[in-house]
Amino acid sequence: MEKIGDLMIIHNISSGKDNYSQRNNEVRPLSSCNTTSMVMATSYSNELWGRFWESPFCNKYKQFSQPEDRLQQALIDWKLEPTSHYDLMKGYNKFMGGSIDSFSVSAPLKELIDELLSGRPWVASGTFPGWPEPEKKPLGHIVCVVGMHYETNPYKPAAMIIDDPYGNTMNNWKGSGNDIVIPFEKFAAWFKPVNNGEIFWAHCFMPF
Repeated sequence: MEKIGDLMIIHNISSGKDNYSQRNNEVRPLSSCNTTSMVMATSYSNELWGRFWESPFCNKYKQFSQPEDRLQQALIDWKLEPTSHYDLMKGYNKFMGGSIDSFSVSAPLKELIDELLSGRPWVASGTFPGWPEPEKKPLGHIVCVVGMHYETNPYKPAAMIIDDPYGNTMNNWKGSGNDIVIPFEKFAAWFKPVNNGEIFWAHCFMPF
């Protein structure tokens, strides 16, 4: 946690850690934001990361050098659709050998902030406007939420921090998607259910 002057506190659990890009994936690079975000969230926990690499399915798909490709191919082989949140949860849990991921379409913001304060990221789904031209077709996308900016109360964030597997969310996805800061009003407008700000679609991971 870092304080900037006397105004803003930054809480970022992925600070200094690698950002995973879907663009260099071997399996479905244009539609693997789902598994790439799940792998990023997993990599932020030593316990879960070890469990991932110890999974027999990880070894089974060792022809892929990147972990997100191993997870993506496993789901495809199991006839699960990674773009379905419930299939993603089911496949991830099978890969990990336990009920690690829990997906909800009504996760309260307070509980999600508690997850971040406890050092646990969550994976969120959004519908983004065409950037920087709003008239472009909206883009459905999945990212890893890793922190927030706030003044005094973490439950009233001024902005959220995400790791975006496709690139910089705020700059037409150009450049790295690591530690992208999104003002909370935009976050609420883009992430499902849109324009709510109190509940979100979220994959959360068991305490570790």
